[in-house]
Amino acid sequence: MKNGKGSCIKKTLGYTGGTLLIIIAFAPMIFLIRDFFKPEDFLLIKDPKFMRVLWFSFYQALLSSVLSFVVAIFPALYCAKNSNAISTLLENAIFIPFFFPPVSMVIAFSTIFSSAGILAKIGFTPNVLYTLKAILIAHVFYNSPIFVKYISHSLMTIQAEVFDASRLEGMNRIKTLLKIEFPLILPSILKAFFLVFTYSFMSFAVVLNLGGIRYSTIEVSIANALRGNFNFSQALFYALVQFAILFVINFILSNLLKESYEMAPPQKLKAKSSPVEKMIAWLYGLFEYAIIIIGLSGICFNHHEATFTLKHLFNLFSDELNRKFKIIASIINSVNVALIASTIATLIGYWLADLKTKLTDFFILPLLGVSGAFIGMSLLYTNILYNVPFELLICFGFIFISVPLAYSFLYQSVKGFKHELLEAAFIDGANHFKAFLYVKFPILIPAILAVFFQVFAIIYGEFTISYTMQIRDFFPLASVVNYSLSAHRYYLESQAFASLNTIIVFATFFSASLFTKKLTKN
Repeated sequence: MKNGKGSCIKKTLGYTGGTLLIIIAFAPMIFLIRDFFKPEDFLLIKDPKFMRVLWFSFYQALLSSVLSFVVAIFPALYCAKNSNAISTLLENAIFIPFFFPPVSMVIAFSTIFSSAGILAKIGFTPNVLYTLKAILIAHVFYNSPIFVKYISHSLMTIQAEVFDASRLEGMNRIKTLLKIEFPLILPSILKAFFLVFTYSFMSFAVVLNLGGIRYSTIEVSIANALRGNFNFSQALFYALVQFAILFVINFILSNLLKESYEMAPPQKLKAKSSPVEKMIAWLYGLFEYAIIIIGLSGICFNHHEATFTLKHLFNLFSDELNRKFKIIASIINSVNVALIASTIATLIGYWLADLKTKLTDFFILPLLGVSGAFIGMSLLYTNILYNVPFELLICFGFIFISVPLAYSFLYQSVKGFKHELLEAAFIDGANHFKAFLYVKFPILIPAILAVFFQVFAIIYGEFTISYTMQIRDFFPLASVVNYSLSAHRYYLESQAFASLNTIIVFATFFSASLFTKKLTKN
């Protein structure tokens, strides 16, 4: 009876808290809607220019998602079957889309594919930059690791009896994969597909920097409408259309993700990789990590002159450059904001995962579909109206975009917690607070800390919101300052700063990973 009452209270808290969170999250946007909403702007649905942008956004996102899935198949199979250095590298590539800052990726692509880049110097001119090919290659680089991780992990959770039964039926490897494994891992594929499609559909830095003026997604159009002619009503219409499309896709996929099959704990498949799988896995790993290495090499290597130098790294900390771009201040600000926002986002994400209701299914994850550019301009307008400090507004924006990720990252750990342990604590006389503090929290702390540092890395490299808010002169952040260095033709300093930011992000996360592993062992 006690459990039933507790469950009812918990459910009520979940609905109430989730509703309040959504209201608070959308509050800054309400000010824009109140002052600039024009019903006639919905006639833009008939505008051929808008329809071209909408079609291209959908087309490139779908194409990017399909290509990312195709590219990821063999590496995922290789990871599911092997436990070695290559499989570990491929599995850890899941961190690339979250931890490799967009500005760093753009600089790496320019270094490789520009007319004076690495490929051009060896006599190969692919004509990639400022084409659809550049957008697709960048999206595959960023997003295919999501498919690799989701598919390989899902394959490893299929119970061994399934494979034994398929062998008894006389099925070969291909038939087993298509008729048995694929239906079982389909929910994981659909989850990965939604994430990849969302990130590609809302692509901003990639399209802005690699696509050129010929290509524009809805996200880029929102930023242009806001920053170019301050057409808030038009930007609002674009943002609503974008959110509606992603909300509908999430709603459809959520109804398809009803897993009835009970998965086993992850373990490597008892099968050998074919030479083709191994070769493709190696090539895929080379593709992913070569771009990162080239991006990181900018900290000490001048690709234009093919010389090693630390001059441009040291120049980042010179008084002259810092008076103009506030580089050191941007690093300090980014670290502080990331610490505050990731702490709050992780706590809210845990709370939502623990108080899971249908509201979280249908409304929390679709928050990923809210335009970062529109969030940024809503926050800027809030500052104009009420003089709210930029520091608070930027933290609010980062929390807004991070809560769905924190919820998603924590969901499996919180869902998989053995509640029998809490029941035993209650029998021994512990109240809910003591049961959480002495039983649940010590078990979940490694997962909570891991998510905290993942969110920290994502926030540190975030670009869209801070770029749209135009806060470089008021509250500089590392990602925007890095972009400004490149825009003002400080290319070598920009490369060095991009490399430094990437090193900060990766060093923070992997140091935290070692710490959480020690906690897990203890």
